[in-house]
Amino acid sequence: MKNFIFNKLKSYFINKSIRHQQNSFSNDLEHWGLSINEKGFIAVNGISTMDIVSKYGSPLLVVNHSRLLEDAISVHNAVKSVSKGSKVVYSYKTNCIPGILKEIHRVGIGAEVVSPYELWLAEKLNVPGDEIVYNGVNKTEESLVRAIRLNILATNIDSLSEIDRVVTIARRLGIKARVGIRLGFVPKAQFGLEVESGEAMEACRRIVHHKEWLELHMVHFCVTSNARGSGTHQHYAKKSLEFIKEIKEQTGVVIRYLDIGGGIGVPTTKNMNGLEYGLYRLFGSLPKPPDFEDFEDINLFMERVSTKVRENCSRLSIEVPDIISEPGRFVTSRGEFLLSTVLTVKKKSNGQKFAITDAGRLSLTFPMDFEWHSIFVVDQSLQREKEPYHVMGRICTSADWMAKNVLLPKLREGDVLATMDAGAYFSSYSTNFAFPRPPIVMVEKDGNIQVIRHGESFEHLVALDTVF
Repeated sequence: MKNFIFNKLKSYFINKSIRHQQNSFSNDLEHWGLSINEKGFIAVNGISTMDIVSKYGSPLLVVNHSRLLEDAISVHNAVKSVSKGSKVVYSYKTNCIPGILKEIHRVGIGAEVVSPYELWLAEKLNVPGDEIVYNGVNKTEESLVRAIRLNILATNIDSLSEIDRVVTIARRLGIKARVGIRLGFVPKAQFGLEVESGEAMEACRRIVHHKEWLELHMVHFCVTSNARGSGTHQHYAKKSLEFIKEIKEQTGVVIRYLDIGGGIGVPTTKNMNGLEYGLYRLFGSLPKPPDFEDFEDINLFMERVSTKVRENCSRLSIEVPDIISEPGRFVTSRGEFLLSTVLTVKKKSNGQKFAITDAGRLSLTFPMDFEWHSIFVVDQSLQREKEPYHVMGRICTSADWMAKNVLLPKLREGDVLATMDAGAYFSSYSTNFAFPRPPIVMVEKDGNIQVIRHGESFEHLVALDTVF
């Protein structure tokens, strides 16, 4: 009886998922700046993706330079329109490929880093110190020395003990460090300093006590991911400004910057909510695709946030701070996609179809564990009837899936799939579990193709081992 009920529920939710996919508006390739060429293949800047994968192999990450720049420039302009002193700093953890970062910095976007490596890389890429924000927990002494010597815009304090470390290093170097504090608005997360308990204000008092070596000029929060609207940012901007008023009243310090963090989403993908995630893991039913109409344009997003900031500053009688925004996904998500090849197609006796490819969540597509991503067959001329597939990776475990019950044209061995929005966290979460990581190429506006990261070799995988 239990199995009967379970199977009935499973069938219901999978059929519902398939109907949602059939009615989705997320199938227009123009959303990602792609097109279909005269042979019916998906093309990027005029170059056939089939030709790209034939030359560079599969799996392969492909950067659409035009789309990357379009999104980078749009968020840069939207934030700069808020005030002359407002800044955009790209979240390195989202996609830390130097060839991509270099292009982002060229349009005037700085760096938001969360690790010693990312800070080192920002310096290597010649990002000016006043365009770098250093976040993260347990910052190492070596990285704090680097940050202070670079005179970065702000090292955002994440714990009370971190203040003493920064003071000690600043005094030793004879350099005054610019700092901010990260507010911990999410109790279940490990980040930041709590406001309600008084921890955040205690941090401010300690920083001001060491004003000879520390300059407090930023308040930071980051509370959401892939937001489709500005409501959450507006809410926490208001709470942050109320705290900024308290700082002024209790210490006399005027905060120059309000860092609203990242979390700005894109219309082409979405995070699964708790119910969707549970149903997906239990029944394998993909959630409803994102609604393209239910998304705020980046200019409207920033306008609404800045309006809320000005309104609250007026209400609180405090100076209007410049805004720092730390977008990651919005800048790079749509500008990169993954090409993978169907290696084997299987149909089980229960009717379940498996498409085994050379990319899965244990190697390249981990974000698809909890996000919706569109998948296309590169050969768009196919007029095959669509069927639901479990698209799997090649690692020998059932945990290595890309997507379950995704509706695709009847697949055959050799078909090439294009998975969209690979520019946010695909590379960051990638592993070389059993297989080397693939190369990354960038297709420029004129069709020129650059290899911006070579694929790993077997020799690379054992380069640090001592037995060879």
